[in-house]
Amino acid sequence: MNEHEKYFFDVNGYLVVQKILSPDLVAALNEAIDHNQNRVRLRAGEQLLSANSPLLKGDHGRGDIMGILNWPQPWCRPFRDLLSHPPALRYMFDLIGDEFRFGNANGISMTEGAEGCALHGGGTLVHKHTYRYVNGRMWNNLVGVCYQLADVNFGDGGFVCIPGSHKANFDTPTDVLTMEYDLGCYHHVAMKAGDALIFTEGLTHGTLPWKGKHERRTLLYRYAAGSFVNAKGMNRLEEYCPFYDELTPLQQAIMEPPYNPGRPNIAALLDEQEAV
Repeated sequence: MNEHEKYFFDVNGYLVVQKILSPDLVAALNEAIDHNQNRVRLRAGEQLLSANSPLLKGDHGRGDIMGILNWPQPWCRPFRDLLSHPPALRYMFDLIGDEFRFGNANGISMTEGAEGCALHGGGTLVHKHTYRYVNGRMWNNLVGVCYQLADVNFGDGGFVCIPGSHKANFDTPTDVLTMEYDLGCYHHVAMKAGDALIFTEGLTHGTLPWKGKHERRTLLYRYAAGSFVNAKGMNRLEEYCPFYDELTPLQQAIMEPPYNPGRPNIAALLDEQEAV
């Protein structure tokens, strides 16, 4: 990260990286989703995310694009390639460290009228996702990378956050999380297909209802500190990564379960891969 990116992330808790995906890769990812529409689960009932907020409710739930790393060949290939996407990994070195690991990956589909998601996360002690600055660098225990597969224009909806909330000292009031009390601190982020929004999970963030005429498609890849556990079932490699033997050495290192010390150095492995 350059000095401007570090400053922006430290102040805001997120950063947009433009054109991190090539047009060909965006096309391949969209093609894979087009061929696997049966794997898109539309939320309903108790799975809805709007917390009954009149400002976040929609005509229907969002679509969760599930199991993308386990899809049959060739459709899983572009999603697995993103596990070790070099430009994204280099941001993780500055945000997490050289010995991070895979957290989880999924996709989000929103069509016109899809509900939003109540805000969640924050920098206070009640939250487990942390941001800190120590010994001249940033440390995060969980970072999200949101790859955009379609344009997100102002007014469309999608990702919204409270910039700087990763450093908050007070819990976010409930009516602020549901956007029913507007303090003037919400920020909607517009992006283009191929861009990525990188954010600390310590940031208070959520989703605005989708008003765009086109479908919103976002892939969310999370990376965690090597010893941090962010989901159940991450201790048995054969269960959460049955495709382990099909991955490159770098990807295998990223998929290692949580433990400490003695983790593989992802930065060194990336340098070795790029030197070949």
